[in-house]
Amino acid sequence: MMRNIISLLTIIIFAILSDISAGQLTVGEWRTHLPYSQAIGVTEAGNKIYCMTRGGLFYFDKADNSINIFTRVDGLSDVQISCINYSPDYDVLVIAYQNANLDLIMGNEIYNLPDIKRKSLTANKSINNIMIIDKYAYLSCGFGIVVINLEKIEVKDTYLIGDNSSYKFVNDMTFDGRYLYAATEDGIYKADINSPNLIDYNYWNRIDNAPHYNKTYNHIAFFNNKIYANYYNEVSGSDSVYRYDGNKWALFSEVFFNNRTRSLEVHYDRLVTINGWATDIFEKNEVNIKHFGSYNPVHAIIDKDNYLWIADETEGLILNASSLNKEVFIPNGPLSNRAVTLEIVDNKLFAAAGGDNRNWRNLWYQFEINLFADGLWTGLKENTHRDAISIAVDIDNSSHYYTGTWGYGLIEIYNGVIVNVYNEFNSSLQNILPDGNYIRLGGIAFDHEKNLWIANSEVPNPISVMKSDGTWKNFEFGKKISNVETGKIMITSLDQKWVQLPKGNGLFVFDIKNTLDDHSDDEYIKLDIIDENGKIITNNVYSFAEDRSGNIWVGTDKGVVVYYNPGRIFNSDLFYAQQISVPRNDGTLLADYLLSTETVTVITVDGANRKWVGTARAGAFLFSEDGFQEVYNFTKENSPLFSNNIQDIAINGKTGEVFFATDVGIISLRSTATDPNENFRDVYVYPNPVREDYEGEIVITGMVEDANIKITDISGNIVYETTSLGGQAIWDGRTFDGRKVSTGVYLIFCTNKDGSKTYITKLLVIN
Repeated sequence: MMRNIISLLTIIIFAILSDISAGQLTVGEWRTHLPYSQAIGVTEAGNKIYCMTRGGLFYFDKADNSINIFTRVDGLSDVQISCINYSPDYDVLVIAYQNANLDLIMGNEIYNLPDIKRKSLTANKSINNIMIIDKYAYLSCGFGIVVINLEKIEVKDTYLIGDNSSYKFVNDMTFDGRYLYAATEDGIYKADINSPNLIDYNYWNRIDNAPHYNKTYNHIAFFNNKIYANYYNEVSGSDSVYRYDGNKWALFSEVFFNNRTRSLEVHYDRLVTINGWATDIFEKNEVNIKHFGSYNPVHAIIDKDNYLWIADETEGLILNASSLNKEVFIPNGPLSNRAVTLEIVDNKLFAAAGGDNRNWRNLWYQFEINLFADGLWTGLKENTHRDAISIAVDIDNSSHYYTGTWGYGLIEIYNGVIVNVYNEFNSSLQNILPDGNYIRLGGIAFDHEKNLWIANSEVPNPISVMKSDGTWKNFEFGKKISNVETGKIMITSLDQKWVQLPKGNGLFVFDIKNTLDDHSDDEYIKLDIIDENGKIITNNVYSFAEDRSGNIWVGTDKGVVVYYNPGRIFNSDLFYAQQISVPRNDGTLLADYLLSTETVTVITVDGANRKWVGTARAGAFLFSEDGFQEVYNFTKENSPLFSNNIQDIAINGKTGEVFFATDVGIISLRSTATDPNENFRDVYVYPNPVREDYEGEIVITGMVEDANIKITDISGNIVYETTSLGGQAIWDGRTFDGRKVSTGVYLIFCTNKDGSKTYITKLLVIN
């Protein structure tokens, strides 16, 4: 009978809440947001076709026709893959990364070999290609050849094949059954695999009768009992493929004339080549049996089923079963792994993917904005403009937003389409160059009345505003900031405008008193970052944020400083920044200033008023509301974080998901805090019901700030009590003394601080 009651409760509660909890990340869960359209390599591993891209790795499973991504969240040791290959004999996928790290995937296990990455060398440590012979993987490296024993999962040998064991940049290798061939920066080297000591450079000899024998060869393959090698002509950009029969060299097919060869490999007794914009396949008689064109092919293979797979840098992974049939496989993701600015409005994440807002120089990246909404990425890219570095979203319509560029003015976007570009001819924005349209906008932000404020760098009138009615004006502010670089702009709850002055110029703050056209009451000040004694701490400002108490937190190259009571800024003789003194954990009475040895690139405040802090080299931190307690320090070494170089952090206040823009891509984490509601509305618990095999956190969300949460059994006995972080509380399903609660219905009582607002909800637990 009890089982029937529980089943009925399960049905009722699940029917109410399943639509809410479906698709939710669990608290503490990471997910990656990487680009997959720029495919650069492909390999066959049983029934799986692995494809590496500029941003990540995925595979197509031919057994069930599924597309699956594979990232650091799944156990990979790194990002930015340089090459991959597979050993069918030992069922090992070998993954090499751009930083020379190495992973071996064997079944469900991932083994990391960081030996090359950690090795101290003056030479280039890149891993350029992987050749597998029996149980050995031969890595073509920027300094020589490294041999990996796949059976023992260890480095077997390192071959330095230059004269006197000097470094030699090896691009590719092949094997003819007896001799190893290495295509290098100055010709082709050859060695007998049965030589007693291949570590000895004397066993490696350059083939001096090859055309351009001392120049760069970058691809090499053994096919049709001959060696095929590509001479890389750096000057003309026109490569030449030569074949070698053991005695003489001759030019290969005419399809390689006046083109760049990008791949040259043998698969199932066929030579597969990428040359220019085409993939060509040759049988043993050197007859071209397939010529397939695509936008930007980089690498191709033939699989065991005689299907052609192409890694195309524009189209993604292409399956070409026949000349009349083409399928393209691309997991959803942003257009690139670049993101310098993140903005979240209306449950949507906007990412600006260009420029450099740390060193304030042009990188000339193609204009690109990526949007993440409802679990899917879409992107806008166009070639007329460059270096998008800031975003301001219309709070009333998130399909309408503006992008500031570093040199190309202000761009207005509506429903994914550029509708206006503002410059010196149609706005109050000013041009740096006397005879050219070059408008650098460091930051843009909407105020509370929907006026768009813009920091216009290196011009006489550096602050512009586009009023809510569409009219424009700019501000001079005397000589305070005229003709200097201006960066990010922030509008506070007091309607003050805080402006970053890059490259050691501190901060500028102004207040127009809500009178755009009356300057008589305007107040403004240029701030040096000084302490209580008037001594400059630093003037290198990289970030700032206003917390939920109205305090201004500033990130510098010497850590974090805080301005308390910013309303006093214009009427105080000494308005100073306070450094947060954090006691050391070494048993002494000594203390250090918060992150004083780090460059703080971003500060973002969550719903519990805690501070998420990104740094240039130490990863991301979460600090308590006052900054005295470190909650987390996520780094590449202790978490799935891609890099310790954090460009920006944005928080979805509704879900608590924290997005980190690193220098190599975006990754997110479901955190414990959300933005609080004014009242107990939309309160829900998930998962609900809690199944017997569930091991994660139980989340109660949609609450008022700092709500008191009491959880009781059906008889009214309190089993747990906590306080919400912002609008969300977390429970591990255990009692005060750490025991798992029994199967049953539990009541959750929620009250605000003074008890004037209450809410009760239910939770079913099945253990």
